[in-house]
Amino acid sequence: MTDNRYCQTSPKSCILEGVTDTELAALTRQELIQLAHRHAATIARLEARIQELEAQLEEARRAAKRQAAPFSKGAPKAHPKTAGRQPGHAPAHRPKPERVDHIEDAPLSSTCFACGGPVVEDRVESQYQVEIPPVQPVVTQFNVHIGHCTRCGKRAQGRHPQQTSDALGAAAVQLGPRAIALAAEVKHDLGVPYGKVQRLFETAFGLQVCRAAFARSDQRLAQCHQGVYQHLILVLQHSHAVCGDETGWKIGGHSAWLWVFTNEAVTVYTIDPTRAHTVAQRILGEDFAGVLNCDCFLAYDPLKYRQQKCLRHLLNRCGEMAESKTGRAVQFSRQVAALLRGAIHLQHRYQAGQLSTHGYQVACGHLEAALDRLLEKNLKDADNRRLAELLKKHRLQLFVFLYTAGVAPTNAEAEREIRPAVVVRKISAGNRSDVGAETHSVLASVMRTCRKHGESFIQLAMERLCHPQAALPEWLRRLGPKVPTPREASTTAGLATGPPS
Repeated sequence: MTDNRYCQTSPKSCILEGVTDTELAALTRQELIQLAHRHAATIARLEARIQELEAQLEEARRAAKRQAAPFSKGAPKAHPKTAGRQPGHAPAHRPKPERVDHIEDAPLSSTCFACGGPVVEDRVESQYQVEIPPVQPVVTQFNVHIGHCTRCGKRAQGRHPQQTSDALGAAAVQLGPRAIALAAEVKHDLGVPYGKVQRLFETAFGLQVCRAAFARSDQRLAQCHQGVYQHLILVLQHSHAVCGDETGWKIGGHSAWLWVFTNEAVTVYTIDPTRAHTVAQRILGEDFAGVLNCDCFLAYDPLKYRQQKCLRHLLNRCGEMAESKTGRAVQFSRQVAALLRGAIHLQHRYQAGQLSTHGYQVACGHLEAALDRLLEKNLKDADNRRLAELLKKHRLQLFVFLYTAGVAPTNAEAEREIRPAVVVRKISAGNRSDVGAETHSVLASVMRTCRKHGESFIQLAMERLCHPQAALPEWLRRLGPKVPTPREASTTAGLATGPPS
């Protein structure tokens, strides 16, 4: 029988478990030492295996969370809202077409389909059906005239305004500008892979194009839009406020990061192998005079820009802490959340004209003092202390939006603009090469900016393909770059100045 005196609660102390008293008495000291070493080695091996399995389990949980649909957030609600339009919502109808191409009659049957009786016509109603006609590709032959200079002998070649390329010989068959632009928008904006773009063009338009041709066309299209892309970056560099965010990406199977910098006027994407602050400096420049709205990620700390930390991220952290804490430990996170929500609500009330400038300044002072008093508390809970240290570290970057016009309390604009990139990532898992990453950055930036202003990317792409050296469209030139006025560039030194008038 086993002597339980040798079995303790710790695994490492159970090295003699299963050894009877008789067997133990027969063992010499050297044999006991060898037995202990064997058991210790077995325990160490098992503990290492446990750690390995725990790491694999955690990775599997994270992978399952990443691959889950964005709307999959646990069990459905017991009493969800009714699907469809809510009561009181204005009805939505498709407007009647302004042009009718064909008129057809739908005559009555002479007899009733139910009882066979005679049918008499009472009135005539109109129904409209909008259809896509069968698409037949249009092939244009350009007779390119080729000559040479009589003085220097250099070759000269003509070009028609509708041509997208000067290639001849084996590359003489080219896709038209509308086809190239449409394929690029389907790929880089809607996130459809090249294989499905190929199938779409074959079934819908009767065009047989290989996937590689679409990839090369996108690269050429991105080169045509390099001037537009640099212009968008220049607009950002002279903006009074920019929201920034980043998400994981892949380039040829290697880890990379997709960054987005955006505001109400433009959106710029860039894909980089690093997640360092140098990426933000490369886009915004070292002398950026506006306010960068971002989260508390460490890569933003070395930047010398004025920053507004996203309050939504902090509110989410407070909410998670409130769910996991009990008793007095939950009070700190709730108090922080109440102050942050109060600051956001205060800005909304002032912008709505519900507060005078003096009343707004007094309310801001009360908020500042309340937060300082809250951060002076002696906190015993470790999570609360970590949150307090984070707030103290970014103390001067929490309420910048209260004093600087045009700055939002959250970086929600960047979150919205990064969602299309996340959809593309889930479908394509990134890019296969650096050239593909650069192509996606340029084209996606131009597409999202066009959508912000209600402009057609296809029309812009057609113009740039046929006239790569043409001037920028008027709507792009109107964006800037706008040099911030002293009023927009002003900020609070230690949050001491008042709000904008």
